[in-house]
Amino acid sequence: MKYLGVSFLLIMNLVAHAQNTEPFEGVMKWAITVDIVDSKVADSYQTEIQSEDNSEVNQAIKELEQQLKDPEMQEMLLENPTIKNSMLKKLQQLKAAQTTNQENSTNSIFPSALSIFLKNNNSFTKIDGGSMVKLTGNMLYLNTNKNTYFIKDKTSTYSVINDTARLNTNDSLIALIATTDTTMILDCICIKYILTTKENNEIKTSYIWITNDLPSMNSAAFRSLGFMDGNLHHEAFKEMKGIPMRIEIFEKGLKMNMEVSEISMELVADTYFTIPSNYRESPFGF
Repeated sequence: MKYLGVSFLLIMNLVAHAQNTEPFEGVMKWAITVDIVDSKVADSYQTEIQSEDNSEVNQAIKELEQQLKDPEMQEMLLENPTIKNSMLKKLQQLKAAQTTNQENSTNSIFPSALSIFLKNNNSFTKIDGGSMVKLTGNMLYLNTNKNTYFIKDKTSTYSVINDTARLNTNDSLIALIATTDTTMILDCICIKYILTTKENNEIKTSYIWITNDLPSMNSAAFRSLGFMDGNLHHEAFKEMKGIPMRIEIFEKGLKMNMEVSEISMELVADTYFTIPSNYRESPFGF
């Protein structure tokens, strides 16, 4: 009863906040669980993803080692020991990440939790646990330019795509249909939607629960969540009116369940919504 009371007061504060037309500022935390539906397919998918993950780190190591061996670069580094030390430190970090990837090759792909930091209609999605974060990175959505940035700290790189981009024209969003089913999540009324897509001639179905009880939040700021399962979910998220509170995704023999576990109004640092100046842009891709 005490918990329900606290949740009710929080929702009332959010509604009052919305009436002042100020964008919500705070943190939304999600709990994630993964169930195995088909163990053979799931094992094959995990091996494939981990191979792609390792190849990116391996390529970064190769490029940095080539730079350090380049005669012109070596001459320049003799005059700039600070830059050389920085490059050697980065190389050491990459090799440590390479070792960790090999030692943890059996770790879960999917994260155990994620946190979305919201401010000025922007969002920064921080992924905790699993190897997926090494593929997608943490995700930054800026409402001013409608761009989503995939920030990979391990390789000091980022990729960017705009909301208008279509990454795979061979796939299609078939339907996003609201049902009459509802449920309560953190005292918010949530409507169940059925998402149907066609990917590689395969029909896929996902379920998303959306609420309209959080009007001070910008629904566009949650589009990055769509990339948890590729471009088509991102396309679907652009069609949604409201805030997602629960998501069920069926993919590669697995069922991933995501649900909001906590919403807190608090000050969020501006640094969440900037890309480190020393990060370089790289082509988008998982």
